[in-house]
Amino acid sequence: MAAAAPRAVALDTQPQNGQRVASESSELGRLRAELAGALAEMETMKAVAEVSESTKAEAVAAVQRQCQEEVASLQAILKDSISSYETQIAALKQERQQQQQDSEEKDRELGHLKQLLARAHPLDSLEKQMEKAHEDSEKLREIVVPMEQEIAELKVKLLRAEELIQEMQRQPRQPASLHGSTELLPLSRNPSPPLEPLEEPAGDAGSAAEAFAHNCDDTASLSSFSLGGAASGASLRGTRGLSPEQEETASLVSTGTLVPEGIYLPPPGYQLIPDSQWEQLQVEGRQLQKDLESVSHERDELQEGLRRSNEDCAKQMQVLLAQVQNSEQLLRTLQGTLSQAQEHVQLQMAELATSHKCLHHEVKRLNEENQGLRAEQPPSSALQGPEPWDDEGEALPSSIQVNGTRVPGVDPWLSPLQGG
Repeated sequence: MAAAAPRAVALDTQPQNGQRVASESSELGRLRAELAGALAEMETMKAVAEVSESTKAEAVAAVQRQCQEEVASLQAILKDSISSYETQIAALKQERQQQQQDSEEKDRELGHLKQLLARAHPLDSLEKQMEKAHEDSEKLREIVVPMEQEIAELKVKLLRAEELIQEMQRQPRQPASLHGSTELLPLSRNPSPPLEPLEEPAGDAGSAAEAFAHNCDDTASLSSFSLGGAASGASLRGTRGLSPEQEETASLVSTGTLVPEGIYLPPPGYQLIPDSQWEQLQVEGRQLQKDLESVSHERDELQEGLRRSNEDCAKQMQVLLAQVQNSEQLLRTLQGTLSQAQEHVQLQMAELATSHKCLHHEVKRLNEENQGLRAEQPPSSALQGPEPWDDEGEALPSSIQVNGTRVPGVDPWLSPLQGG
């Protein structure tokens, strides 16, 4: 009986232990199932995070490459545009310098022509000088021609007067007073030589003027003759009347006194020139005027071309500045877009890092719970219960398949669990 009682107690304890082991085994299986689900969910989340991270990295790299390519293309375009515009600006500057040199040369030629005009003609205007000289020559001709005719008539009258005087001197019966008065006439005329005949008006105007001045000097002595004749005439009229011949002589003498008053003297700075020289000066003046007009026209054309080239250069510079400003604006826009993309990627990376840390803490917590459960399991359960964690089923994969893509890097996550 005593031996049967311990055997009954042992039989009673074995079913109890079996039930306990079975309950613990079922609990352990449930925990293992939960752990497997958590690991699968963790792997899925990790794969999704890695795929998202790789996608974001590829997108950021693509955006960076695109931005770099666009910036490089813009820089190349800017360099080409700047080099081409610098070449055009250098060419325009050279052309402008050439035009300035041409303009300076034309100005020097114009100044030289003006100096030649000033040296050849002291007056301000060549046309005015020509008109003045022409008017002076016409006036001189109008004065000289009638004076020559009058002088010829005076010569004839003087010859007749000399003949009358000689006849009067040969008459011995005339009174003493009349004889004395008539003797004054030849005495007053003797100092002056006889008048020289003038040249024809068709001859040289300068020589005609000189001959006329010489003859006028000769006739200047007629003033004494007129004075003497007037005095004698007055005395004769006081005593007795004059004969018709004597009256004619007196009128001739009085007419001779008017000759010096009509002499034309040109003003200072003027010169009497012949018609041939006048025509030559007119031809030279017209030629110089044509040269001056052509030089002025050419200078105006050069100035107009220089003005147009300056306007074209200014317009091209404005276009270049506008293109540079547009390129700078586009570059700033691309830089802003790139910085925004980088900030967005950094925010997504921060979110992924936060989720990664949360998953890491969750896995660590599950690993600690698993280790706690294994520590609480009694040693007898290893004989009667199910197989341990390391022996049942296949080991967890070191990498998982996500949408046909194998995601490596699971071993560092599972090493603590497999080691536990």
